[in-house]
Amino acid sequence: MTAMLHASVYSGAAAARNNGVRYRGAAMKTLFAATIAALILVSPCFAASDGFVRETMQVAPHVHLIYRPIATNAPYEGNSIVIEQSDGLVVVDAGGSPPSGEYIVAEIKKLSNKPVKDLIYTHYHGDHNLGAGAFLKAWPNVTIISTVATKANMTGKPMNYIKTYSADYAGELDYAKKQVADPSLPDAVKQGWQQYLDVGDSIVAGYKDMRAYPASVTFTGTYAIPDRDEPVEIAFLGKANTDGDAVIWIPNEKILCSGDIVVNPIPYAAASYPASWIEVLNKLKTYHAKYLIPGHGEVQTDNAYVDKVIAALEDVRAQVTPLAKKGVTLEDVYKQADFETLKASFAGGDKWKRSLLNSFFLHSIVKNAYFEATGRAIEQGTS
Repeated sequence: MTAMLHASVYSGAAAARNNGVRYRGAAMKTLFAATIAALILVSPCFAASDGFVRETMQVAPHVHLIYRPIATNAPYEGNSIVIEQSDGLVVVDAGGSPPSGEYIVAEIKKLSNKPVKDLIYTHYHGDHNLGAGAFLKAWPNVTIISTVATKANMTGKPMNYIKTYSADYAGELDYAKKQVADPSLPDAVKQGWQQYLDVGDSIVAGYKDMRAYPASVTFTGTYAIPDRDEPVEIAFLGKANTDGDAVIWIPNEKILCSGDIVVNPIPYAAASYPASWIEVLNKLKTYHAKYLIPGHGEVQTDNAYVDKVIAALEDVRAQVTPLAKKGVTLEDVYKQADFETLKASFAGGDKWKRSLLNSFFLHSIVKNAYFEATGRAIEQGTS
C-alpha cells in the first residue's frame, strides 16, 4: 500500500466521540490496511467505480508487489507480494474479497506461468485473506501457511463479522451520504466520504457470501520455504498488530514483508498489543532490510516510518498508563490525553487523514494501552 492504506469498515450508526477521537463500532474488521501516497494513479483500464482493482510493481527481479492504487481509498485492503522461486510462486496475502482475489490472480498470471505453490497469511484480518478462494480455484494444490494463532482466529469468533460485512458496509454508505450532505463539514472530509460512495456499490456486492480459508500448514516460531534462487523465511516475532503476526524475509533480496505490523501512511490498531508491538518493531529493524513492504502502503527504504510508529506507540503508553493506574476511567482518558503531536506527525492539517487516524488507530490503541495498564485481556476480533 505504498500507494495504499489499510483499514477497516465501521458501522456509521454506532458513531461516538471522545476527546476528538471518533470511533464507530466494528463492522470493518480488516485492517487497514495502509498506505500509499497518491503516487500511483488508477489504471484507466478499470472503471472508477470498481473498488477492488489492483496494480503491480516490481520490487526486485523475482519480487513483485500487487497493491490498491490509492491506499487511503476504500476498500482498505492489504498488499500482496509475489516471490518467484525456481519451482513455483510464493504469495504473501490474498486480498480481502472474492473480487480482489480474482484481480490478484489475474495480475499474478501476467507475471509468470508458474503455479502459486504457497500462500502465506501475515495475520487473520480479512482484508489479507478473504480473496483466497480465487487462488484455490486457480491452483487447487496451493499450500496455505500461517501462524497457529492466525488459524485459530480464522476458525473462531474473530471472523464472524464476514457474515454481515456487506450489510454493514451498506450501513456505512448511508452514513457517508449524510456526511457528504453536511454543510458544516470541511471539503476534505466530505471528499473522503464521497470516495466511499463512488465505490460503494462494488464493495457491497463484493463482500457478499464470503468465507474464510484457514491455513493448511501452521507454525509457532519459524517456517522456511527453501529454494536455490529465492529462499523464503517466515517468523513470528511476538504479539504486535495481532496475536499471530507473521513476517516474511527474502534474504537474497533483503526484502522484509511486515504485514500490518507496519501500515503506511496511517497505522492500524484494532486488538493490538502496544508494549510488545514496540518490541516487534525494533526487531524488524535488526533485519537491516533494503526494502520493507508494509501490510498497506508504500515500500519503505529506511526505518524512518517504523521509528515514527514506535514513537506514536510510546507516546500513547506514556500518557495512558499513568492515568489508568490512577484509576481514571477509559472515557476520561480519551478526554484528558493530548495526541496533537501524534496527529500532526501522521496527518498534518489534513482533516480527512485525521479522521482516519482517529478511527483506525487512536481509538483502539488508547483502549489497548489502558487494558495493558490495568491487566485486562485484549480480545481478538474487537476494535
